[in-house]
Amino acid sequence: MTTEHIEETVETFIAPGLLLKEARKELNLTLEDISSRLRLRVEVLEQIEADQFDMGKLATFTRGYYRSYAKVVNVPEQKVLDALDQLGKAQIEQHDMQSFSRKTKRDKHDNRIMKLTWVIFALILGMSVLWWWQEQAQLESANDAELIAEVETAKSMEQVEENKTDAPQTEETAPTLDEAEMLQLDTNISELETDSKTLEKETIKESEAPVEIKKEEPVVEKAVVTEDVVMTFSSDCWLQVQDASNNRLYSGVKKSNQTLKLTGKAPYKLVIGAPSAVTLTYKGKPVDLSVYPAGKVARLTLPQ
Repeated sequence: MTTEHIEETVETFIAPGLLLKEARKELNLTLEDISSRLRLRVEVLEQIEADQFDMGKLATFTRGYYRSYAKVVNVPEQKVLDALDQLGKAQIEQHDMQSFSRKTKRDKHDNRIMKLTWVIFALILGMSVLWWWQEQAQLESANDAELIAEVETAKSMEQVEENKTDAPQTEETAPTLDEAEMLQLDTNISELETDSKTLEKETIKESEAPVEIKKEEPVVEKAVVTEDVVMTFSSDCWLQVQDASNNRLYSGVKKSNQTLKLTGKAPYKLVIGAPSAVTLTYKGKPVDLSVYPAGKVARLTLPQ
């Protein structure tokens, strides 16, 4: 038996532009010569030899340029077209890899921007909530300060009134009478005694006369209206009560062991400075004020 040695030939890939360029040089032709024959600009021929084209947008007329060029330089057209196809596949794969890499980078960039946007939105929302809470706290503090000022003013006015009541009254000095006035006074007293005797006689005569007895008409008692709001105070407390028409039924300070009864148009708006010192009933039913902390102003509406 004879042993056959099989030699494998590995063909080296040559770009189509390089094939055409080498064939042109072997024929001692210039680009201007090819340009005049194919009626193509020299710049286009240079791009063909350098294989500078976008294979993703490769059109039929581009393949026609290579075919026409191959005819002029006596290179097999199929060989050039096969090399062109191989070169196009390599460029397309490289283009796809670059596109995928750019897309990945773009996605990462978009994710960073989205995260940054959400962080900024969360900060703005948190600052808005904090600002609203501070405004509400300042408003409540201002209302409490106003109520405390009203309480102090009311207490001061009551103290002033008590001081006026406790002040000693000036004694009026009786005017002295001279002798003429004393004589005139004695004369008036004598006349009064004479008139009183005459009046007693007339009264005796009238008593002997028959007396007519008048029948008393029955007195109709009015129905007692039950108060809507009743408050009893165990210590000094400032309060304000308004009805549904915003009429102020009461505003001031009540002292210990005092009771306040009010009737108006429901619902009632109550502001109580010391709710722990008040026992409240509405239409005979007790209202629980223990839910309001001590030292805080209570605001409520009846009925609840």
